[in-house]
Amino acid sequence: MMVLCWLRYGMGLCGAALFYVLFPGWLGGYVLVLTLLLPLFSLALSLPTALLLQGEVLLPPEGGRRGAACPVRVHLKAPWGLPLSRVAFQLEYQNLFSGQKGRESHSFPLAGGEEWVESAFTSRSFGVVQCRLRYFRGYDLLGLFPIFSRKGGEGTVLCRPAKAEGLGMRGQDAGGEGDEGKSPTGGEVRPYKPGDSLRSIHWKNSARLQTLLVRSEGGGRAGAVVAFDLRGTPEGLQNKLDRAFGLLTELLGQEIACLAMVRQGGGEVNRFPVENKEDLQKLFWTLGEKKPAPAPQEAESPFEVPEGLSFWLGDEEEGEVQP
Repeated sequence: MMVLCWLRYGMGLCGAALFYVLFPGWLGGYVLVLTLLLPLFSLALSLPTALLLQGEVLLPPEGGRRGAACPVRVHLKAPWGLPLSRVAFQLEYQNLFSGQKGRESHSFPLAGGEEWVESAFTSRSFGVVQCRLRYFRGYDLLGLFPIFSRKGGEGTVLCRPAKAEGLGMRGQDAGGEGDEGKSPTGGEVRPYKPGDSLRSIHWKNSARLQTLLVRSEGGGRAGAVVAFDLRGTPEGLQNKLDRAFGLLTELLGQEIACLAMVRQGGGEVNRFPVENKEDLQKLFWTLGEKKPAPAPQEAESPFEVPEGLSFWLGDEEEGEVQP
């Protein structure tokens, strides 16, 4: 584009020189001098505007999802509304969990001093994605000189795991003597043990979770433990995170508070209480803002989870209930 602008200016300069040759008076000289000084006038007029050009990256607060397009808006504004012949910028995306990177360039005229640019990116991996303006620059009114502005803004957004089915809870009420007139969250639950009263059986959650549960003494919400580790092949790890997100979402939808136990590649186990959607967002944001540590070569001890209602998400299984 800039080469084309210089070609046009060169043709105009040749025309002014030819005019001076044909009409060697003061008019021809005046036209030739103005043509020679025109690029300097254009640069002087556009330089303050281009140097003060502001760029902002706006991302959706709800985030995106792995494998789906996530919208991005770029707001460019020139002070005093002065025009530029053209503005060019490059957006850079980096997934902090997988290391995936991508870039895309845009170029357009900035006639009104302000422009909104709609774009989108698709992340093949779960993780926190950092979007930033790698560079943006304006061009003078003739389009002859690029004027680099200071670095633009940046933002981060969470690309949640893809949708995955949990345990197939349909939400229907199985009914039962011990469930009449009581809320599903009327007390904490635990797996059934021989000797427990049949009236303490939580029929609704037992049907949903496909295992026999009873109410324990004391108030509070029903609870479950979801355990998984951040290791395995890239594809297997993504599938595991999809299942974990789907299971936690389904449990929260059934008003069951959860404790997520995540074993990192180095062997340390982190615990995250998940009682609402904000906790779920915080959990996956924490997991997605850095690369998982590599798994050790030597064999490790089995993953230990607390007794009670627990879900272990392995590399192959779809998740099993361990009383």
